[in-house]
Amino acid sequence: MTAAVEIVGVGKRFGDAVALHHIDLSVREREFLSLLGPSGCGKSTLLRIAAGFETPSSGTVLINGEDVTRVPPHRRPTNIVFQRGALFPHMNVFDNIAYSLRLKRWPKERIVARVADMLALVRLPDYGTRGAHELSGGQAQRVALARALAAEPRVLLLDEPFSALDQKLREEMQLELRQIQRTLGATFVFVTHDQTEALVMSDRIAVMDHGRIVQLGSPRDIYMRPATVFASSFIGQTNLLRGSVAGIGEGRASVTTAGGATLHGVPSSAIAIRAPVILSLRPEAVRIVPRVAGVSGAIEATVREVVYLGASTRVGAEIAGGDIVWADLRDAEAAGLETGSEVALSWTPEAAIIWEEEAP
Repeated sequence: MTAAVEIVGVGKRFGDAVALHHIDLSVREREFLSLLGPSGCGKSTLLRIAAGFETPSSGTVLINGEDVTRVPPHRRPTNIVFQRGALFPHMNVFDNIAYSLRLKRWPKERIVARVADMLALVRLPDYGTRGAHELSGGQAQRVALARALAAEPRVLLLDEPFSALDQKLREEMQLELRQIQRTLGATFVFVTHDQTEALVMSDRIAVMDHGRIVQLGSPRDIYMRPATVFASSFIGQTNLLRGSVAGIGEGRASVTTAGGATLHGVPSSAIAIRAPVILSLRPEAVRIVPRVAGVSGAIEATVREVVYLGASTRVGAEIAGGDIVWADLRDAEAAGLETGSEVALSWTPEAAIIWEEEAP
């Protein structure tokens, strides 16, 4: 099957600064793929290269098998939605959506029908006569999305379109956008620095750092089996604990921290005894019980923080040497825990990933 978008060996320099290092990426047809990473990692630059607003310093961009590396944006089968909808303020909603269709010289009847379809799709069926200035932030982003989809692009590119919205509205728009993508069966490439957004909406996520893709996979794969320490720390909450390898066997390893605590996990690759390592452990994988329970293999700890989060309670427990291990517990599990409680921590070794620590 021909990929919807292929990025082949794409690099980008701005003077002496390298924004992208030889990126290879294939986006499948009808896929929702997110480019995820911190500010300055190159994700928006990569999206703008796909859209034609930036020219790569090296490499090739193909859309549906056609080389579009030097093709201007208006001649590519793509459209883009920016951080702010950037609607034409002097036009009403209908004219904003119809603008590109008129440029393409669509018949009037077809334009009217298409605009009506797009307004229904974004759940604003009666807003055609509204002025752009009369819209709320969420409504304006819906109209911007309808305008981008109206011309039937093969690929829709979205550059952090929800970044200016409040949290509740962002969550609503995330689910709506995913439903729209599924309804249309279109290819979406979405840029975000919000890991929750990427996890909620994506078929696959490309995690970017310093102009490179450090991991590409499904949300579950990236969350459960991150390929690097960076991916582990950027996707969701995690405990990162440093130590040295004390023992290896049967696909598992034990790690001794500087404070003398012994932790267990699974190495991500071959490691050696006494090698300096980092262990990553998700808070939801940690169990906490009263120390008197005497759980075999558990780690003694003292509760230092108890934070109520509504759906869960986050507990910070100090182990030997002063490291804090965070655990996310259900209310029943957290009952009776308070600052100063003497407890024991445990987790299955498979829940913790161990990486050899790179030299600075």
